[in-house]
Amino acid sequence: MEAGYEGFSMGLLSKRAGVAKGTLYLYFGTKEEVLLSLYSQEFERFCNTIAVGISPGISDADFVSHLYEISLSDPIFLALHARLGTVIEQNISVDALITSKRHMATHFHTMVTQLSEPLGLSFEQTLEALSGISALLTGSYDGSSHSVIENEALPEDVATFMGYFDMKVRFEKNAGYILQGIRASSR
Repeated sequence: MEAGYEGFSMGLLSKRAGVAKGTLYLYFGTKEEVLLSLYSQEFERFCNTIAVGISPGISDADFVSHLYEISLSDPIFLALHARLGTVIEQNISVDALITSKRHMATHFHTMVTQLSEPLGLSFEQTLEALSGISALLTGSYDGSSHSVIENEALPEDVATFMGYFDMKVRFEKNAGYILQGIRASSR
């Protein structure tokens, strides 16, 4: 997080970890494989955490808000999630991709199973909803949690316009639409 995606390198990691750079390459072929490993751990944490506190009959709005808060609870998760398909997975070996996808699928399917009943959806509907919401999360993520001008006094028209693109507002509103659409299509 300190160096940013572009500034992160195997050399920097080896210095911070106190190991030779060659040692890192014994375990990871590229910096993206390191980041994929970190993402996989964060994804597992996310999947294990999301069902905590979800009780049957939770409203879609409360679930979406909970999902948003869990997603934001670790900034590394969102930063890596946003780059997963477009950068990280494009720069790793097929073997590393297969291994990570199998690991993530196990946790994802467990999470879907745990959420189906409280959401009042079938496994397939919950899978569909969470797949769409994941894409929405990626699209809503703007790379920063705080605006540079957050504390500035802005004219009301400018503040209103900027509010249309607020990550939380965009995500929660559209994730709610995804759930509503899935519920409506099953009637």
